[in-house]
Amino acid sequence: MSIKTNKTTIALGVILVVVLLGVVFFFLTRPPAQPTQQPTTPPAATTRPKLVIWGRATFTPPQMYWVEKKVREWADKNNVDVEITWLAVADIGKKLIAAVEAGNPPDVVINGHPVAIFAEKGLLVPIDDVVKKLNESDIYELKLKQCSWGGHYYCISTMFEATWLHVRWDIVEKANAQDLFPLKTLDDFYIAAKRLHQVEPGVYGVGLPLGLNGYDTWWTFLHFWGGYGGGMLTERSVKGVIMDKEPYREALKKAFEIERKIWTEGLTPPDSDQWVDVSNNNAFIQGKIAMTMNPASIYYALMTQNPKLAAVTKLFLLPVSVDCGDESVFIFKTTKYPELAKDLVYYLFADKEDYRKGFCEASALYALPIFKSQMAVISKDWKAGKYPQFGEDPANALDKIKFMETAAFPLGERTTVSETFREGFTWNEMIQRAVIKGENFDTVIDTYAQKLRDEVKRVYGG
Repeated sequence: MSIKTNKTTIALGVILVVVLLGVVFFFLTRPPAQPTQQPTTPPAATTRPKLVIWGRATFTPPQMYWVEKKVREWADKNNVDVEITWLAVADIGKKLIAAVEAGNPPDVVINGHPVAIFAEKGLLVPIDDVVKKLNESDIYELKLKQCSWGGHYYCISTMFEATWLHVRWDIVEKANAQDLFPLKTLDDFYIAAKRLHQVEPGVYGVGLPLGLNGYDTWWTFLHFWGGYGGGMLTERSVKGVIMDKEPYREALKKAFEIERKIWTEGLTPPDSDQWVDVSNNNAFIQGKIAMTMNPASIYYALMTQNPKLAAVTKLFLLPVSVDCGDESVFIFKTTKYPELAKDLVYYLFADKEDYRKGFCEASALYALPIFKSQMAVISKDWKAGKYPQFGEDPANALDKIKFMETAAFPLGERTTVSETFREGFTWNEMIQRAVIKGENFDTVIDTYAQKLRDEVKRVYGG
């Protein structure tokens, strides 16, 4: 090979190396390629409807468990978000009123109160169609009346909360007082308290709620005020106020008198004038009193807290029974989803057997069903011996109910006025002045009759 050829070969090799180095340098230093942008479709909206729900806590937890289960079942089936907040018995009324005034009420209220205060202002969604779907004829007339205004239904009561006389039967037997029960007259309540008082040292004859800040003071007194023939309001007008007119005045004075005798004779614990709603429950459970008026929530608590006492406790109806079941389900008009809210209300009650078992029977019949068909089942079971704690057929309770806690009587309907006086403990003030302080009965009646007229005039006009 010639020198010329070698030189040519070397030159070509150098050129090739330079070219290769240039190519490598180019690929190493160029900016990375950007991915090709493909047109995309905007993602579909994922916001689901949401219902804000307030519930009134109950004295028997299984009821709340059942409501939670039903609400979340419904929400899953309907692709809806739910937010449930449970409020204490003493708080829900005040907080609902404050929320409405602030313009921010919940969508749905379950087991709550008050109702008339909102319904009479046109703030609630009518639910006539829901009531009809549930078979209106299967709902007790008393419960329908509690939820109707101006020809429409605005709520569904969650239960009958009948009042029972819880009685220590072991003390009754020691006092040889079996003949008193069930009580024949309201006067027998005082007689029974005397007969059972101090049969066991330190055990008072009765636990009578007389505190200023508890609903129990009011509805306990209602047994006597209404039971003796008293009256509050006959119509939504000033002329409908009858509490200071005869014979209603005399009946109210009789109610004051029986409670005052129990108080002044020391038949109820000395701190009864400070009691709140749970106080008489605790006094009975702790064995401090021989009897007390209360829905069956006391017996439910006894089963777990004091089973020995539960075994010697019997429940009887008073001659006149009061329904404390003002707890209701209702919908505020401010909701964005009224049809969804109504569907939820229907779902809660549509399976009536599940409602009876999960809400009523699971509470040891603290709740009695609003449906005639389900009450018939409970009555049949009682006759077969299923509920030995009840000295009477629970179905009889509904026949004996003459008054409802937040309804104006004898009108028989919930009103803004009766709910306001109850929520504000105005009636408790009246009771304490007559029973605890011993003020002149006529003076007390005149004072609160005028307060009632003023409130009626404010709400309904002259």
